[in-house]
Amino acid sequence: MEERAGYRRKPIFGQCGYPFPMIDGTGRRLRWIGLPALLLSLGAITHAEPAPDPVVAETRLRGGTRAGAVFFLPAPGEAGAVAVGAAHSFDRTRLAESVEIGFHLPERDLPVARSSRYWARPGKAYHAPGGTMREDHIVFALEEAPREIQVLQPAAELPAVGARVEIVGLGGASAARPGGPRPVTPRRLVGTVVRSAPARIEVDLASVTDLRGWGGAPVVDTATGRVVGLLQAAWPAEGGLRTGVGPIGGVVAAIATPLDGGVGRLFASLAPRASAANSPGARRRATTGSPHGERTPERTEAMVLAATRRAERDRRALGPVSLRVAIDHPAAGATVGEAGHAFLAGHAVALRGNGNDFDLVIVVDTSGSTLAPTGVDVDGDGRIGEPREDGASSDPGDSILASEVAAAARVMAGLDPGRTRVAIVSFSGQATLSFPGARAPANIKRAAITVEPLTSDYQRIRRGLGLLQERGGFGLTHMAAGIDLAMLELLGLPGALSAPAPDSRKIVLFFTDGQPTLPVLGSEAENVRAVLGSASRARRAGIRIHSFAIGPEALAGPVSTVEMAAVTGGLFTPVRPPGELVRFVETVSFAAIREVELHNLTTGRAAHQVRVHADGSWDGLVPLVPGENWIEVTARSELGSEARERIRLEHVPEAGGPAIPAELVSKRGELLRGRLAALESERVEAMRRELTIEIDRERAAARKRAAEQLKVLEIEVDRDAIDPAAPPWNGPGDHFPDDNQ
Repeated sequence: MEERAGYRRKPIFGQCGYPFPMIDGTGRRLRWIGLPALLLSLGAITHAEPAPDPVVAETRLRGGTRAGAVFFLPAPGEAGAVAVGAAHSFDRTRLAESVEIGFHLPERDLPVARSSRYWARPGKAYHAPGGTMREDHIVFALEEAPREIQVLQPAAELPAVGARVEIVGLGGASAARPGGPRPVTPRRLVGTVVRSAPARIEVDLASVTDLRGWGGAPVVDTATGRVVGLLQAAWPAEGGLRTGVGPIGGVVAAIATPLDGGVGRLFASLAPRASAANSPGARRRATTGSPHGERTPERTEAMVLAATRRAERDRRALGPVSLRVAIDHPAAGATVGEAGHAFLAGHAVALRGNGNDFDLVIVVDTSGSTLAPTGVDVDGDGRIGEPREDGASSDPGDSILASEVAAAARVMAGLDPGRTRVAIVSFSGQATLSFPGARAPANIKRAAITVEPLTSDYQRIRRGLGLLQERGGFGLTHMAAGIDLAMLELLGLPGALSAPAPDSRKIVLFFTDGQPTLPVLGSEAENVRAVLGSASRARRAGIRIHSFAIGPEALAGPVSTVEMAAVTGGLFTPVRPPGELVRFVETVSFAAIREVELHNLTTGRAAHQVRVHADGSWDGLVPLVPGENWIEVTARSELGSEARERIRLEHVPEAGGPAIPAELVSKRGELLRGRLAALESERVEAMRRELTIEIDRERAAARKRAAEQLKVLEIEVDRDAIDPAAPPWNGPGDHFPDDNQ
């Protein structure tokens, strides 16, 4: 490297007539790919002089198709070197199809080496579940020693913060054109190390420049001439770009542990299975536009405030909170002929005013990480999904996404379609950066989608959930987009697919297995602020959010899920084992009902089994004696108030009973099955008590971590003195007596 010529920069002007998406997200984290690059210019853009010494080669697959860039490091064996690139820059299925690949100097279209085997097992893309930048590498065994190109030396230690480095890449190499290879001149960019850790190095560039084809480029310490890492990702930073670099130590470890004693393995022997997570079609489908569609956040907020003011009412006229309980089945005085018991169903709710209905939007995270397995048999097929090489579950029915879908179905199974409308919204997201005023590409899609609008037809919701699971997960995590779209549907604002219901109580169940990675790439603080801004708008519109943080990653940084619930007066629920979401979701009630009891006053006996569902609907089996029976239903709210309702039934053992409404038939069947398993029910109740203790413990720990995150991110949260114990409200603003806007 000492013989390497230096470089000097000269100002040029970029072509700025079209948008330049720079980073593509197919998982939870940022990802560098060879899409058209970002060319944001406030003045002159610096562009490096051509590098005189070849350092980087371009990969050519079968048929001349271009793939990722590589450089060369020493290795034992006849060839004396290996080719190194970024794992996420290569499609291993295409490698298997190519049998043999070539490495070329693109500026002269000169072949420098060939390969047909992996030297070491390919690393995992850092944006995949469990992936890191350190392990995002791929090492090729060579058929012969490389020629006409340098073999670089790896650094023995991490670079110091403040060290100067060069990034050597193939600008424009990914942009193929008809008619043959396109000459590309290698370039060098100089940056400064701002973070240096075993898992990731970060380097700041002085300007934002054209980075097409730079994924996997070597990052060289200018003082020693040794490679310190591979370029993996880039995102806007103040005054320029910040790049993510995978430390070279991961590659050195891989070279030291070759496959089959250094012989290597053919590409086809390690070809990945096809999956929704890694298919090119999935990558094309996952592009994302604004989380607000064509509206800016400011316009969205203005629409929410306008809708809130239109629905504003005199809170004092609503009166105090009241608890109501009603018996929907059977009718008073009915004759019951069932074998020694009666099936009763009704509803109870604590509220202000006269509203008696719910609108519920279930928001489902469909980002790439939700394809990972939960570790349990979610779909009950007798097989437990295992993580594949791409991180996805070998059984899609046991994935985190499948657990979310199952939890949504479980919630819906207990709801009363006569009182509760349900909608499904999904969110993920992919970054798109462009120049102001530039035309957006035609294939840009929204980060959040209304799978099914608010409806009382639960069969439609079930079909929508099935479709959601079939589509699979993909992309980054745009939590704010999910909240905004749920709010749009609940308020029936322009662009919503749902009909508005001004007097309904509006609820969101929010599922996520991660932390927000959009709308601002690389800025945790800005992404958290976006979530809190969306939650604040939801609060002003009278929407309560109950959030579920699923799995270790979500609980490692739970500030967004903790605060979206706190800001809106909802409940945050930590779900450390992802496969337990179905059980955990049953602990949430948005009707503020603590319990319902049924007693036969004639005999003094209590009901065999009583269930209370999330919307306050309840059902139970009450023992009867022949003749007249007086049944009393007692409901207790979370605030301690009580309400009672009585009904007289006539039990004639030989007589037929009253017809049961279709929507209650399945509930009665479930109760009868539960009655046959009374001992099991007692065990479940004990487990429920233990689960509640576990949730409370995890919730306290998550809130502590969220408070620490807020301090680190320097974010202040205005909760407007929300009382989490207050009951649901009946209209926008009812829960916030000091809010006069």
